[in-house]
Amino acid sequence: MPPRPASNNNSVAAMAGPSHTQDELTTTVFGAVELLSQVRKANFLLETSLALIDSGRYGEEVENYLEVYLRTPGLERHDVARALLARGNARKVAGEKLLAKAQQDFQAVAKLDPSNRELQGYLRRSNMIHFVDEPASQRAPPEIWELIARFIPRYHLRSWLFVSAFHRDIAVRLIFHTIDLYFGEDQDLNRGLDIFDRVKADPVFASRVKALRLHWAYEENDMFDLMTRMFKSALPAFIALREFEWIGYPEMRAEMVQAVLQTHPNLQTLGLIGWHFDAVGVSAFRGLRKFILRAEDDDGFADMGEVRTVLDQNQSTLRHLTLGAYLQRNHSWDHAFQSTTIRNLTHLELVDTRISHVVLARIAHAHRLESLTLHGTFEEPCSAGVVFGSDHIIDGAHTFLPHLEEFRFLMVGHDEHPHLFQAVTQFLRRRPKLRRLDLGCCPWDLVQGVLPDLTSLRALRVRIANLNDASLRTLLDVIPKTMLALHLETAVSAKPVHEYAPAFSVLPSLAMLHLNGNCRRPQPNLLSDKEFQVQTDLWASSARSIASVLPSLDFVGWHGEHYVVVRTASTREVQRVELKELPSRRRLDCAKGVDLGCEDTAWMERKDLPMDYEVPGLQQT
Repeated sequence: MPPRPASNNNSVAAMAGPSHTQDELTTTVFGAVELLSQVRKANFLLETSLALIDSGRYGEEVENYLEVYLRTPGLERHDVARALLARGNARKVAGEKLLAKAQQDFQAVAKLDPSNRELQGYLRRSNMIHFVDEPASQRAPPEIWELIARFIPRYHLRSWLFVSAFHRDIAVRLIFHTIDLYFGEDQDLNRGLDIFDRVKADPVFASRVKALRLHWAYEENDMFDLMTRMFKSALPAFIALREFEWIGYPEMRAEMVQAVLQTHPNLQTLGLIGWHFDAVGVSAFRGLRKFILRAEDDDGFADMGEVRTVLDQNQSTLRHLTLGAYLQRNHSWDHAFQSTTIRNLTHLELVDTRISHVVLARIAHAHRLESLTLHGTFEEPCSAGVVFGSDHIIDGAHTFLPHLEEFRFLMVGHDEHPHLFQAVTQFLRRRPKLRRLDLGCCPWDLVQGVLPDLTSLRALRVRIANLNDASLRTLLDVIPKTMLALHLETAVSAKPVHEYAPAFSVLPSLAMLHLNGNCRRPQPNLLSDKEFQVQTDLWASSARSIASVLPSLDFVGWHGEHYVVVRTASTREVQRVELKELPSRRRLDCAKGVDLGCEDTAWMERKDLPMDYEVPGLQQT
């Protein structure tokens, strides 16, 4: 009889053998562990935990093993250190994995809602090193991007409006920080009215406007009354306003002074620019840091003595003062300069005005001045020369205006007083902190002797009457190679002035170059159509050639006109250079004018020296 096959019971037992053996092993291990001492049990936990961590199985169980181990008394110090170090590294690795996942979540939010304030707050507080493949806007906090934006000319900054919501928010804050609105018989009123409507409807937009400059050109009629009523209705909506300037005619009067005072009593800057001083009651403002008054004569509704009151009432805060008049009319600032506030000023600008010896003597005692503009004429030029000549250097410090960093000296009608210019240039020697300089019509042979001492100079306006290669080489040899802005004016040139442009390549940081030969743009009423087109093309190509040979330039000045440089890559090696003309100055325009990229260029190209009361724009050349 053949043997019977094995029973199913035996097969089941054979299959269950390993599990039974494993259970027996586990039981035996448990028994052996129970026989160990406390220290050896703890060491067993440590070795098991380390093995699990090395195999990538760190989790709650391992955390528990190590927690129990560390609570065991009598452990060796080096074993405790091993346990803590292993747990710390394991926790760090696990945390980095979680942070990476969290960062992916944040990136997803940035794509869905880039302007999310909670996300921006997290990115601002985060101090972790971001991944290289993250967007640049997330690798740097918003404050860094805003700082970068401040160094970008406004013309180019407009492109940020179309990059992303993140960049747009930064650009909008800077672009709308200062708003100029023009109201006049020949002006398009829609932009101004749109701004008024928007600030009333959009508090976020209104909060971005920090400086408002209103330009008026009306006769006193119903239209002017309507515009002023609309302005007064919108005035309370400018909730963040810190600077306000009223420019043009009719001038700012008592009723408007009270309206501004009621809604914005804490203004930091107040400007009144026009033909007359009509702002009765302006001395009620307190806390002013900057005050601007330009009036051609003393015939306004307001008493000129109120200027002194403004200075006295703001003695503790006022640091920047601009006073302007009109050389052809009688005026005097002697009374205003009796105020003790003059001693506290850091910035003083006297523009298109007569400067008496009393005023100059008060300036000599304003030792805190960092910026001084003197434009006009001295009533006593000989005495003025004595004042400037009285400067001495003691222990490396000047006794006359020791903190000066900006100096503009544009005098009219003193060509017969060479000693005055000699005293001024002597006063400027050995001033390594001086950053900006404009000496107007001061002879070049005197100016060139001063420049080597001015090692911090960044903006310079200079006149070389007879320009040639030798005089230009002398200029470039004596100025710092770190110049940012340079305005060169000449009366006679040995060759077309744009042909000197390649020589300025020795200034690698130059952002603006203005070459001014006192020429005038071709006029259509003086030329035939064909000749006018030829001359206009030559005019434009000459200006464009300056930017083509100097790749560092952001702006070009050309015989009194201003252009922004737009560079686009046409091929890999060739750049296409275009010039976009910036607006010319308008009647009664002030110092700010159009945006020229930085404070150095704005200072150098100040547009109201002298103020043009008669003819606007380029017709004044």
